Amino acid sequence: MGSILRPTTIDDEAQLIDFLTRVFSVGRDAPFVNPNVLRWKYWVPRPDWSDPRSFVIEKGGQIVAHAGLWPVTVRTGSGVERGAHMIDWASDPQTPGVGVSLLQRLTKSYDFIYSIGGSDMTQAILPKFGFRVSTKALTFARPLRPWRQMLQHQSKDVRLPLRLARNFWWSRTPARVLTPGWVATEAAASDVSGTEVLTADRDGSFFHYLQQCPAARFLGFHILNEGRKSGFFALSVVGKQARLAGLWLENPSSECWRIAFHLVQDAALRHTAASELVIRTAAEVAAAAATQAGMRLRAQTPVFLLRKGNRGAALPLHFQMWDNDSAFLGSDRAEFLT
Repeated sequence: MGSILRPTTIDDEAQLIDFLTRVFSVGRDAPFVNPNVLRWKYWVPRPDWSDPRSFVIEKGGQIVAHAGLWPVTVRTGSGVERGAHMIDWASDPQTPGVGVSLLQRLTKSYDFIYSIGGSDMTQAILPKFGFRVSTKALTFARPLRPWRQMLQHQSKDVRLPLRLARNFWWSRTPARVLTPGWVATEAAASDVSGTEVLTADRDGSFFHYLQQCPAARFLGFHILNEGRKSGFFALSVVGKQARLAGLWLENPSSECWRIAFHLVQDAALRHTAASELVIRTAAEVAAAAATQAGMRLRAQTPVFLLRKGNRGAALPLHFQMWDNDSAFLGSDRAEFLT
């Protein structure tokens, strides 16, 4: 009996949850298969992307492979390119090769496919199909509320007092000094249109979609310089952690990035109860500014990219946290990086 490739619908929810929990060997309480999250990821309409966002290969009426898509559209010198990051990519171990077949068929439909890290198996497979390491995504973090973090930390061992002392000093050195004339003001849900002028890859409708996420709370902020809009950033709050989902600047200089990162930290303290802030970027200028603003590097993750007709060229993406499911994936259990 042959196999069938098709997009999923909400009618597939129960079978898809059964398949993903079995293949990934997780319980039904795993956050990524929460029914509300699954519906939002794959079947809630997105104004910025009308195509399906979840595909399966079916054999004999049973799902044997699945790939979710986290789509992104970028504007390049040659026009607009449509691509995606694959999420929840899985295949039945009893049906060898079906997951690779799904990957091959999907790559023909988009201008690019990328993967920020992935399992050891994923990172071993992708280069065999033309993916190359385009860059490294750098993850930085800084404690915000070290006393509260101590009580919430996932590692309560003999090192806890030393961690508290380190994080207390780290949270205050260097000081979060805001530059005169620069402020971050929270953006109302109706006041995020036009952000594509700054971002080149996201618009206001994408932020509206994020605000419907059942797994995280998203907050948007305009960056003002002497009262003039000069940037935009979004924070997500997952459990006890604030994450910089994305940040864009009209003038992406090193100094403006540093100023912006101080504003991000201030916003996380004023508008959330998070004990830690995490950011991710692949831009060297932003990484240097993050260090200047008191963030410390916690992880380096390869970014695998397959791009049609121009495999040697990089994408104009910083691979920030909302360029895949990192902006919202997690649980109520603390998973601090500091």
